[in-house]
Amino acid sequence: MIENTTEIKYQFFSLKFTPLKGVRLNSKDITFNIITYISNKLMKENQGHLIDRHESRQGSQREIFMNRAVIMHMEKRIRCSLALLRNGKVPLIKPKEEYKLIPISDTIKGSIAEETHFFIDYSKNSVIICCEYNHHGPRISDIEYYFRNVAHKVLKESKATEVSAYLDAPIDETLAKLKNVLNIDIKIAPQDLNKLTQDVHNKYFSGMRNLSNILNPKFLRIEAYFQSPGGSLQSKALNTSANNMIKDLLTRIKGNKLDIDAFKSFMFKYEDIDGNDELFNLLSGKREIVLDVDVKQIKAAREWYNLIKPEFDNFIENL
Repeated sequence: MIENTTEIKYQFFSLKFTPLKGVRLNSKDITFNIITYISNKLMKENQGHLIDRHESRQGSQREIFMNRAVIMHMEKRIRCSLALLRNGKVPLIKPKEEYKLIPISDTIKGSIAEETHFFIDYSKNSVIICCEYNHHGPRISDIEYYFRNVAHKVLKESKATEVSAYLDAPIDETLAKLKNVLNIDIKIAPQDLNKLTQDVHNKYFSGMRNLSNILNPKFLRIEAYFQSPGGSLQSKALNTSANNMIKDLLTRIKGNKLDIDAFKSFMFKYEDIDGNDELFNLLSGKREIVLDVDVKQIKAAREWYNLIKPEFDNFIENL
């Protein structure tokens, strides 16, 4: 890392909306409508749309709002940022050349906020998000929740959203934080069952071969859900068998003992050790932009976009 710079990472995700019955809109249409709604709130009404993600929890707040939504029509992109209001203890600062901490002045009216920049590309069939990773600020799960809230409760256009990360199979990280498998989606062609080791096939996929011999399908799919629609599992309701299966398969894949080319799709949603819902997609391939930035030199919001534009362009071109 260069001196006086901060390492900043941007990660890629796809965003998909499921329209409500009777709504003839695709994901790009719904995304545009959300951005138009937010932009009008900010520019025309001088207001915003604030959401407390933890409104149903007593004694907990996670207030978020979009503070920027700029459509770049020529580039078919949208520049955005989401703010997270920090509630609770007053933050401390260290004065320059002094080794002590003092509270930020109580005379400042307002709330301390963390800002996460993200950019949306709609030039292709999918809606792609390039999102800054901000440990202390809003995450992609906050962006998904925010968009889902506006699309469903305000616009009445969508009943569900799905964000999938473009991962580079971070298997070690997933194994370390996986607590509870919530659902599984595995797709395989019958002829590719032969690519599986015999013990893996016998343990998990023998039923698929029997079915393929009877029906002769082009593809077979395992979809398993361990939570009720719209609900969530308590941490005590662990899916031991599903957890063991996923951990076993990931460990084999990590050790190159299982051919990932056997799968047309390998995804699962899980609860991590911090209680967050995560989606693992083995085959999509994570891409990440890593920059060393002197944040003091950033004077305008568009400069954040200019930093990632070349690599963002390259990512989109190679999808």
